Amino acid sequence: MAATKEQDVVEAKGRAAALKEAYLIAILRYINLTDSDASNDSDLREALLELQKQATTYFNFYEEFVGNSSLLGAHENSLWAQGFAEDCLAVLQVMPDHFALIRKGFKALNIAVESNPSSTAYANMQRVCKRHLQKKLISQIKMQFSNSDLPIHGFQFKEGFTLSPSVRTVLAFLFGVVFIIVTLCVAIWMPNPSGFQYLVFRLVAALAAGGVVAVMPGFIELKLGLWLRAGGTLAVFAIVYFMNPAEQFTNSAPATSPIEQALHEKSQKIQPAGI
Repeated sequence: MAATKEQDVVEAKGRAAALKEAYLIAILRYINLTDSDASNDSDLREALLELQKQATTYFNFYEEFVGNSSLLGAHENSLWAQGFAEDCLAVLQVMPDHFALIRKGFKALNIAVESNPSSTAYANMQRVCKRHLQKKLISQIKMQFSNSDLPIHGFQFKEGFTLSPSVRTVLAFLFGVVFIIVTLCVAIWMPNPSGFQYLVFRLVAALAAGGVVAVMPGFIELKLGLWLRAGGTLAVFAIVYFMNPAEQFTNSAPATSPIEQALHEKSQKIQPAGI
């Protein structure tokens, strides 16, 4: 059975918890070695590098999880997003002390490896915290990062503007409602449209119907012969456009096919004189 998006998010949260446990074990091992008089530089260096490895894996997983959970639609749930932002804040709060410990260890053991994160590191976590948490909490963690010489790119710059799936659905529904009302008004004002006008009304009505059903649950699939298959709002568009519902209410409706309708109207205008 294929996993749902919700199950994927839950599994990722479990993975995050396992990485946190591995990180804490690495910290405990390194601290125990630093407090032991019997430890040598080789053991300390190995424990410190292992600590850095586990920390990088843990931090980067949360950073990537922000984007992955957004793709899975988890951010649409405000309660989950609030709790996830609080989890991200807890991870960010660990970083100042963590990098201070790493820098001190690298200096003491003369390890010539860059320990500072890049200038845009952890920007996703910072943005999700800024979006969902109080300004007071954001100001505090931002000051801690600045004082620790850690990047604050996510606190300073917002993500690029994109429409969420829910916003797109609402806009499609509003578009449909507005154009259905416009089409009804035009039908009252212009009861006998020309062939071209009828074709335009037909197209607008099909688009409007697709927009309205975008907010309705369920799924519809339409098969027209062997060459056309449509689903969801596209299926509703095809039904309204090709089935010509106006023929159900009038005996003088234009031809079923828009092309035949246009040709029929043109033939009526071009007739030999004296007929």
